[in-house]
Amino acid sequence: MLTELDARAKKQWVEPYYYAMIYAGLGDKDRAFAALDKAYEARSWYMAVVGVDSKLDTLRSDPRFAKLLAEVGLPQ
Repeated sequence: MLTELDARAKKQWVEPYYYAMIYAGLGDKDRAFAALDKAYEARSWYMAVVGVDSKLDTLRSDPRFAKLLAEVGLPQ
């Protein structure tokens, strides 16, 4: 999946949130949060559902997740 997204990103814009979901699933929290930061900066509409997206459940216990929700303006 990552290889496919990287190849697509060379030709067109790829939603950073997609990377966040993949990295969260792989357990790579640092890269997942880096991708979420990029999604936030890009004003991705996915950030509206970041608080309830089950694909990000592995990130919820990390203090960075609460910080991200606060930045987005979502309840913790």
